[in-house]
Amino acid sequence: MLGIIKQMVKPVFLRMMKKYVEKQIEAERAHEEQIIMQNFRQIPLKTLTAKEKESVHRIWAPLLDSREMSYNELELFKTYRGFDPRYLSHHVYLPLLARRINNYHYTKFFEHKSLLGHLSCGGIKFPYCFIRSIDHEYYDNEMHQLSQEEAVKLCLDHPVLIVKDSVDSSGGQGVEKVVLGDLPEKEKLAMLTRIFEERTKDFVVQEYIEQHKDMARFNRSSINTFRITTLYLNGTFSVLSIILRLGKRGMTVDNWGSGGIVVGVDKEGRLNGTGFDMNLHEFAEYNGVDFANTRVEQIPYILKAIEHEHLANFSLCKLIGWDVCIDSKNEPVVIEVNSSQPGVIGEQLCTGPIFGDRTEEVIEYCACKKFYYHRSMFMY
Repeated sequence: MLGIIKQMVKPVFLRMMKKYVEKQIEAERAHEEQIIMQNFRQIPLKTLTAKEKESVHRIWAPLLDSREMSYNELELFKTYRGFDPRYLSHHVYLPLLARRINNYHYTKFFEHKSLLGHLSCGGIKFPYCFIRSIDHEYYDNEMHQLSQEEAVKLCLDHPVLIVKDSVDSSGGQGVEKVVLGDLPEKEKLAMLTRIFEERTKDFVVQEYIEQHKDMARFNRSSINTFRITTLYLNGTFSVLSIILRLGKRGMTVDNWGSGGIVVGVDKEGRLNGTGFDMNLHEFAEYNGVDFANTRVEQIPYILKAIEHEHLANFSLCKLIGWDVCIDSKNEPVVIEVNSSQPGVIGEQLCTGPIFGDRTEEVIEYCACKKFYYHRSMFMY
């Protein structure tokens, strides 16, 4: 009797879950697009023609599965860069493409900041981690477990520290610059203990990196970084986009959403002539540095190091956004790895369609992948 009831109930339950998940997917698509477009409400955008909409839909249809398509972000790209149906919008990206090209079951693990560098085999530098806090327990850089008292004491002798949330942070949120300087030891202990106990998420305590003079000229108050987006798919590696992110004067973070500026960079290190802030105000220079006449000579070396790292240690992640700075020793340091859903808006505004000539290959790959979506009432 019980088996008969299960056979009757199971199809109903599966139909209910399918409807619920589809509702969640549509909610995420709309939510992500709204987050992006709310920054550009006051900007008059060029609408797409019927023919242009048809070409956009034709390219991305394999991932839509008869779902509606929004063209708002395509209008944004058309306004600032000209029309190209290959531009990736969030109505397709999250979650339809992102969860296929990178399997979150694996890739979320790689971007956990408390594990940053521990998973690498030395192909490129990562910030030294004095403390890695994971699941309310403490570890040193080599993952030896510590008590809270030992963890606090390990930080005492460092005049400046960077503390970051390890998960679910973006736009520089959860980043704190801690200046201990020459404070009495008692005050240092109290400050560090407070910081440790106030953090509710996993967090990491890292060294403070002095940036190279070539990078400090853009803005000294922040560590200015390159967001380098790479693709390793079907055995082929590509650098998709390079943008330089410059912090707002007086800010300690360089994130675009926190008031910074982004400017495109080519593979030889030459900057585009125009950068943008989040309101799409255009900048031809910053802090007296003329973009059009500036080249960052370290870029070719950084790209080789990133390629080695992606292939050697992160091959499970097909699409990665690497945040890289150049330290005072003129060496690249990976500040963060975005291995699930790296940003695509600023990148495309600065450098064009994110997948470029590999767009159809990416769509074909993702269309053949089974779509798993776990943001439901039961599990993420």
